[in-house]
Amino acid sequence: MFAPERRSLILTLLLAFIIVMVSPSSSSIYPFGSKVLPGDLDIGRPLFRLPAETTIAYWDIGTPGYDESDPVYLHIGHSASGTTNANDVRLTFIDNVSPGSKVTFQDFDMNKPLKQLYSIISFLDIHGSRAYDLDDPVYLHHIDCMDHSDHPDDICVEDSENPADMMTGFSERLPYRGREVSSPGLGFAQFTDNYKLFISDKILDKKPRKVGEMRGLAIEMVHGLKANYYHVLGTWLIKIQIPKDDESSGRGWEDLSDQFIQTNDIRLSCIGNLISGTKVTNFDEDQNKILAWPLLASFLGPVIDTVKLGFFDVNGNGVYDYEDDVYLNVPSGLSKGVVTVNNVRLSGPIL
Repeated sequence: MFAPERRSLILTLLLAFIIVMVSPSSSSIYPFGSKVLPGDLDIGRPLFRLPAETTIAYWDIGTPGYDESDPVYLHIGHSASGTTNANDVRLTFIDNVSPGSKVTFQDFDMNKPLKQLYSIISFLDIHGSRAYDLDDPVYLHHIDCMDHSDHPDDICVEDSENPADMMTGFSERLPYRGREVSSPGLGFAQFTDNYKLFISDKILDKKPRKVGEMRGLAIEMVHGLKANYYHVLGTWLIKIQIPKDDESSGRGWEDLSDQFIQTNDIRLSCIGNLISGTKVTNFDEDQNKILAWPLLASFLGPVIDTVKLGFFDVNGNGVYDYEDDVYLNVPSGLSKGVVTVNNVRLSGPIL
């Protein structure tokens, strides 16, 4: 039997532990990019929708256009000047600042100009279950051709073969060098320089045709059922566009969701030794893997999928602020508004 004093101490410590377990008044102790596991302390916490006009954006600090040097943010709420807000969440490393941290008024990247990064959040189907599982890594997949349009509604829609337009929207992708495979819904776009693009589409034109030039190199196109596939001969540059005639058919950006993980996509959770918040580079083990369907969230043009994102109101003041934890709420909780297993934490601990 315990002495009365010791029993009282044990009860006091047990009560304190229970209070810590259920208390809503502290930020998450878990790192950015970690997934919620069974038994984690934040399971069941209520989530609230982020402010309107929340989107994905980047600070273009080098060569014009999105590239490996540009930090990416979950840009939360409207900013009249189009710059970073206080409490925006960094999704990538910048200098010595870690992803998952939040911008404050004193930070060097406060009030920096932002450009929207048209993108989707998807996952790599590790086990082939065709479902989003706990082991599946999550990615922010950027859509390159969207950076070259002033009209988001027309993004990636081809309305002409204007020579000037023909040179925009290309990105590098390693050619497919594996064995031929026969699988429904998958095919190859093969060009005259023997570059082979592995796609989730049916090729309608077996023979590519020249449609333009870039810096003296020929641009060829192969016509597919879902899209047209362009390649700059002698390079790894490719571009995918939906034909203008298909815009009215109701086929949206989701038809191209089975795209490959590409250079400068962002890991929102870790895979092997590749940690969350890092960008995919050439020859990484996850480059050119096929992203799975369905999408977890979409940030394409005016279609912002903030319903899949939520914040836990740590201090209970009813608004999103510095202390609040941010989650990718997929799958959604039982009430479609609570933290549940396999959610991804999009912010890190508050220091």
